[in-house]
Amino acid sequence: MNSDLVSLIEIYSTKNHQAVSSYLLEKSKDNIISILTDLLTMYINDKNSSSIREFITVSLSGYKHAEKKIGYNGYKQSSFDSEVRINCEAKPQNIRSLDKKSRKLNGGGNFYRLHL
Repeated sequence: MNSDLVSLIEIYSTKNHQAVSSYLLEKSKDNIISILTDLLTMYINDKNSSSIREFITVSLSGYKHAEKKIGYNGYKQSSFDSEVRINCEAKPQNIRSLDKKSRKLNGGGNFYRLHL
């Protein structure tokens, strides 16, 4: 893991917002890009956290992501009737959970669109 990311996580976990901001302001643009890339890669590939994969699936499908953990993952208003809310449930498959031979994304997982 990127040593700057380790430091940032430690500061974020133990200090206040001002300390986090000060630490980041000292870093170069390339360093910030590296930290964010490592953080996103770590988060997206975490086999125990589907939150970001659900966010990506829901957002790219044209739905607004629902922040809460329990319930539907996203929603949008019907284009025919603004009173009708269309919910969705996304359960994208983590590429790390596939067998070692197949490392390519294959569209696995589920996406459900629900009219209520």
